[in-house]
Amino acid sequence: MRDEILVYEMRPATDDDRQVVHELLRARDDWARRHGLLPADSIALRVLIGNTGDDMALMLLTENNDAVGCVVLHATSPVWRWTFSERAEPSMSLATMYTHPDQRDAGLARLMTLWVLDYAARRTDLELQWVRCTVPDNRLACYFREELGWQEVRVTRDGLGRRYAKMQQRPRRLPQLSALISSDDPVLVASDPTVTTSPAIPPQPRQTPDSVTSEQGGGHS
Repeated sequence: MRDEILVYEMRPATDDDRQVVHELLRARDDWARRHGLLPADSIALRVLIGNTGDDMALMLLTENNDAVGCVVLHATSPVWRWTFSERAEPSMSLATMYTHPDQRDAGLARLMTLWVLDYAARRTDLELQWVRCTVPDNRLACYFREELGWQEVRVTRDGLGRRYAKMQQRPRRLPQLSALISSDDPVLVASDPTVTTSPAIPPQPRQTPDSVTSEQGGGHS
């Protein structure tokens, strides 16, 4: 029997994707509960389905037309704990990355990261210097740094003492990526450089690991 050929696509989620995004988030929440974790707050992401503006896009990763991941793109860097000079540098940011728990070892967080870096480098409306994100929890920050290639700029804490790593990468063209994943690029327009964004992976209550990706807790790829 021939091996199945996996066909990935990154595309903006539309109102027609509401059900499949809900199913993706529900599967992730169920996985978290089975492993004794409290599910991350995904309410904000659910609200974004079909309701993003020109400065934001909810991107859906599909595998053979099945939703296996999603991430939110913002046209600018957030204000929170990025300096004025850093925000003056042309940049975009990502937030709220989710992957399907059945795909924990498939490297989907890496795939989405590479796609975002390539997308940022391919944009013709401006020359971006950075792609940025905010990551809660030291374990996740280590994973983002060592496995996904993010550079840690600084560590900050919110009013409750929760730890957040400010991270960034340079955009770069990855022509070979098109052989693995097709792309329907969003058109992002920076309408307000002071927009704030949520962490790349939402935090959880302190009695559990702050947050997990679908690849967390059983090894990464």
